[in-house]
Amino acid sequence: METQVLIIGGGVTGTGLARDLALRGVQCILAEKGDINDGASGANHGLLHSGARYVSSDPGSAEECRKEGKLLKRLAPHCIEDTGGLFVAVEGDDERYVTDFPHLCSRCNIPVQALDIKEAREIEPALSDKLISAYMVEDASIDPSWDAPCTAIRKSQDSRKATNTSGPPAC
Repeated sequence: METQVLIIGGGVTGTGLARDLALRGVQCILAEKGDINDGASGANHGLLHSGARYVSSDPGSAEECRKEGKLLKRLAPHCIEDTGGLFVAVEGDDERYVTDFPHLCSRCNIPVQALDIKEAREIEPALSDKLISAYMVEDASIDPSWDAPCTAIRKSQDSRKATNTSGPPAC
């Protein structure tokens, strides 16, 4: 068996790499000992961060999240749901952080929208009665266990070399 690239591991990284290589016309073989996306990739929480959670502690990671999210939304829009995300503050939280949050997001090119308390509660009725501030960011939800196996196998130049194509959905 010959190939240009051998990919070991059929998680989201391995299947994403196989998809990318196949789209570029590079012959690859994906080897997976279990089911595709059976490990950590299939068990992740599915949150596609806007990067806003890192704007204060790690601006570099915040910008990287934003860029990766934008790329994933372009490459696999069919498996991403723009859910939005709320950053909220309650009585007792650091009010300097609350005030600085929009500026920190802006420095990392992360869109943020201030919400009044009523708007925030319309989006999430279970918010604390001690809510003092809320911001909407562009978080999303992604389901790699549905997209990765199908796109990697469907786009593969030699799909019969895929170790296992079981799992949701039938491609």
